[in-house]
Amino acid sequence: MFVRFYGFIRHLERYHEFTDINSKKICQEKFGFKSGRMFTIKCELFYRQATTIIYLFLFSVSVLAFILRVFEIPFDIKSDVKSVAMKDYGTAIWLTVITFTTVGYGDFYPHTLFGQITCIFIAIWGTFVTSLLIMVVTNLFAFSSQEQKAVYFIKQSRSASKSIMLSLRFFQAKRKYYEQRLKNDSNFDKKSTFLKMVKA
Repeated sequence: MFVRFYGFIRHLERYHEFTDINSKKICQEKFGFKSGRMFTIKCELFYRQATTIIYLFLFSVSVLAFILRVFEIPFDIKSDVKSVAMKDYGTAIWLTVITFTTVGYGDFYPHTLFGQITCIFIAIWGTFVTSLLIMVVTNLFAFSSQEQKAVYFIKQSRSASKSIMLSLRFFQAKRKYYEQRLKNDSNFDKKSTFLKMVKA
């Protein structure tokens, strides 16, 4: 089963955009590196982030749930064991998703040694895929260069207009204060350079 699946993956690699013969030749001869699976994953995450994460999640859950179910079948066959066990593939998918997202409700859990090892791997792999999902969401809400320039310009223009308004209010308050002082002291306009400037 797994040998056939591996052969299918290898067949897809031969016709993929970044790992076909022409792409490997370009990478090797013109840029001096060998294109492999890691290069393909980087390209897919760069050009098709959301699609890659969704496919990676669905593929991981389906395969790991199948592996978990295979390891748990001997436990379910035993009739003398009276415990909550995975009765079908849907339960294995549920346990895989819950472990994948590191929630771990505890309603279902693996009973065999290899099932427990598989769940440990599911938790570690789920952390990796979740971090990729966070990266994709972060990039989704990140500003483009034009948007960043627009935000900077808006903030600068708002800051400038705010500074102008505060300066105007300060000028008006100062003028009001000096006019009040002028009412109390008739010779104050000769002492104040501000009132001379206002009168001019």
